[in-house]
Amino acid sequence: MQKQNMPKASLQRVFNPNIWFAVISAVIGFCLYAGTMHHEYVLDDVGAITSNPNVTEGISGIPKILSVGMWHFDNVNLGYYRPLSMITFAIENEFFPKNPHISHLGNVILYALTGFFLCLLLMKIFRNFHPVFSFIVSILFISHPIHTEVVANIKSRDEILAFLNLIIALLLFLRAYKNSKIGFGFLISSCVCFFLALTSKETAMTGLIIAPLILFFTYNFSVEQCILKTIPFLVMIFIFQILKYEMLGTISGVIPKDIVNYPYTEAGAKLSSVFLIFFHCIKLIFFPHPLSYDYSYNQIPAASFSSGAVWLGVLLFFVSVYFCFRRLPKRNPLTFGVLFFCVTLAPALAFVFLRGGILAERFLYAPSLGFCIVATWVLGSKLRKNYYLIQIQNLKSYIIPCTLYIVLILLCSLKTVDRNSIWHDNMSLFSADVNSSHNSCQTHRHYGSQLIDAGIAEKDPVRKKDFFERGTAHLREAIRINPHFGDAFFKMGVAYQTIRRNNDSAIFYYTRAIHEAPGFAISYNNMGILYETIGKQEMASYYYNKAVEANPYFPDGTKNYESHKKKTGLDIKIFPSSVNPDSIEFSTPEKNRDFQFYYKLGTDYASRGDYVNAARCLEKSTILNPSFIGAYVNLSNCYGLLKNYKKNIDILNKVLYREPNNVQAISNLAVTYELLGDKDKAEEYRDRAKEITGK
Repeated sequence: MQKQNMPKASLQRVFNPNIWFAVISAVIGFCLYAGTMHHEYVLDDVGAITSNPNVTEGISGIPKILSVGMWHFDNVNLGYYRPLSMITFAIENEFFPKNPHISHLGNVILYALTGFFLCLLLMKIFRNFHPVFSFIVSILFISHPIHTEVVANIKSRDEILAFLNLIIALLLFLRAYKNSKIGFGFLISSCVCFFLALTSKETAMTGLIIAPLILFFTYNFSVEQCILKTIPFLVMIFIFQILKYEMLGTISGVIPKDIVNYPYTEAGAKLSSVFLIFFHCIKLIFFPHPLSYDYSYNQIPAASFSSGAVWLGVLLFFVSVYFCFRRLPKRNPLTFGVLFFCVTLAPALAFVFLRGGILAERFLYAPSLGFCIVATWVLGSKLRKNYYLIQIQNLKSYIIPCTLYIVLILLCSLKTVDRNSIWHDNMSLFSADVNSSHNSCQTHRHYGSQLIDAGIAEKDPVRKKDFFERGTAHLREAIRINPHFGDAFFKMGVAYQTIRRNNDSAIFYYTRAIHEAPGFAISYNNMGILYETIGKQEMASYYYNKAVEANPYFPDGTKNYESHKKKTGLDIKIFPSSVNPDSIEFSTPEKNRDFQFYYKLGTDYASRGDYVNAARCLEKSTILNPSFIGAYVNLSNCYGLLKNYKKNIDILNKVLYREPNNVQAISNLAVTYELLGDKDKAEEYRDRAKEITGK
């Protein structure tokens, strides 16, 4: 078989690895990302590092890290057991507490090591080809812009460690079977590295398929022999799963009902979305622009099998699978590259199929190696025969492919360096990617939240107002895209609690946040702070209790609950009857029941989730003062929550009669018509809102 498919030159010569090619690959990897060492914490870095008590404890926190899931302190169990990266964060925090620059340096060094060991591995796999081939593949991989999320985001070290440890495991695995006699020392070392890869990220389990593939393409083993020799890796997976179950009490975890991060489950389109995401993965690998840190709801909308993009994904998927099996006996780099891409992408596609999860660029970190192998092989078509033995005297014949390689690597490198600068901090990242992922509710929520935080810190009143206006505009856009977005409602509450200082509006938005996301402890906590500030101590105690109940690991909630209890002696676990809105209404003289009274009373009812009485009081507020826009807007929200969409539309039209350019009312109408299934009307109001805001 080998004699039929490989030139004689390849059978006569086996090239030794060139260590300098590996060193150069490492140096290039380090240089491309050296600029990130000046960056700050971004995105999930806070949850994984600075707000993780186990990590901030340093080395003494390592035993606790080993005993819990990755997002333990968010009070969720997604089944993610990735202690190795968390341990490295703890070690860094022991000596350099909350220092993002040291952590970024750690990522850059690990990425450079990845380039070094990857080049060595490729030179082992493609040992019948001149090492230049493996070197080009390594450089193309190292410079590919799709990796920026993984390297520039400290939290994604789990991805780097999983791939790096897997590469080293495979290197040792090949060495163990180099001769007829098994090298048990290398095999044991390989299993240890594979286990470390598993404890970095579960996607390393693809090594169970990659290991026999590498044996098949490197040595003249049959398929059966390759599978049998990989049994030690299967044992490691079994041990890892037992450990994971002992620590987390689950293998699969609990999938939250969350349309933002699991939209294809909510849409009932998981299978069709697998092929849709496969199509987008191919597109991003071939043309990594524009890039974004977020592809959540509704950046890539769920699609059925009536979608052309889905069927294009189906075609690409089955062509890839057919190609792999049809050309497997040829054992050439092209086949290996396509196989590697498909195998390492499988966990991402399984994430979509099993959980309905979204696309993330980090899913393409390992699969991009398959693309780089294919691209190097295809672009070097004129070099194909000479890959077996490159000769100096024939340099003229290499000009075209070398030019193509240089141009491609330079373009990738320039894009990588440019993209790195965007990852400097949250503000730079969110402000850039809200444009590239403008249909994502999450990017608008993140950017709006960042603007609100900037407004809170700002001293200048003019700039403070500007931050408020821009921040709430993006938050409203997030709510327009996802009308049930609890996080966005929460941040609207923060904006009105801290910048605009409207307690009624703050209570209203916090109530909406609690209604949409009842497990979000910080909403209860902030409601407690607000009620404590305005002197309603029983209400404050009740909401502090709810914060602790929602998430006992939330430090601010626990601290505020204990402090308030110590200060007031209150420990209210049931909504306090002494502040029952019914008693307030009947005990207040009729002459004092003006439009403001009913507006506040309606807000109180809404805070209890009693939207019927809330609507009744807000109706009275609008009757007593027909020009009070705030009461109309809150009233429309109540009817929306009661699913009385006709009344909701009537109220919003009354707002537009008084204020034709009220963006909130227009956006709410778009959402309402969307819920009614009137797509054309919804689009009409969305376009109208965009005309006014210019967004």
